[in-house]
Amino acid sequence: MPLLTMKEILVEVDHVDDPDVVTRSRTNPALRAALEMSRPENWHGTGLSPDRVLPIATEDGIPIVWVPRADVLKALVASPSGQRHGVLEAQVVQVIADCRARLGECDDPWIADSAHLLGKAIDAFDSGHHEAAMALAVSVGEPLALWASVPRVQVFDSEDDRVRWVRDRRRSKYKLASMELAASSTEAQRHRYEICRHALIAPISTFFTEFRPGNPEPDLLSRHVVAHAPTKAHFSRRNAIIALMLAVSILREQEEWCQEVRATDAIDEF
Repeated sequence: MPLLTMKEILVEVDHVDDPDVVTRSRTNPALRAALEMSRPENWHGTGLSPDRVLPIATEDGIPIVWVPRADVLKALVASPSGQRHGVLEAQVVQVIADCRARLGECDDPWIADSAHLLGKAIDAFDSGHHEAAMALAVSVGEPLALWASVPRVQVFDSEDDRVRWVRDRRRSKYKLASMELAASSTEAQRHRYEICRHALIAPISTFFTEFRPGNPEPDLLSRHVVAHAPTKAHFSRRNAIIALMLAVSILREQEEWCQEVRATDAIDEF
């Protein structure tokens, strides 16, 4: 790829949601760079802007990064909140195939255990044991969700701000994603890091919905129900699909992080 300036890349950001962006990016390196920097891979070529895709995650707790494929994503956007889980169940073969394919891309030794166990969870689902698949996916997914909830880079105006940020998040680990989302303005989300991160962690807020045994359980997938008050109703096929998607989505993102860290280490050693 030829050397590009940030100015050249930023000029193309306004075109990353064009339906023909994938075709044009093959001969336009700046557009290709803008696309890769600003949108999750499974959004490429959908013609969907973030304001149309993000509600899938924020309203229904459905993962939208790395999985599902573009056709399923477009079907989810076309459906109103409350009916989107039906889309996943209707296209479950494609959705689970997407999970297995993305999991196959997670081959870094640092995440080998998680990849192995999620593979077993998908096998359980395919064998008709969605309850077992969900339990294993939630078990693997919890530390992944906590990892994703903490930004890899954080800038502070002062040392006091840094201390306050660390203190608040140490006290509320299950609210980290919600806190990060609340801190993201609409304007800031236009930045590549913000929009991709927002999309990745949006379903985590639902996953960690506050719950106490004895209270009505959340309708959507909840780690706390699974861990503290599991019920037959909550261990539904729908929630199992979401659990698998969430764990695979974050693990695939973690694979990217592993490769970035290794590349940085290699440069430092050189």
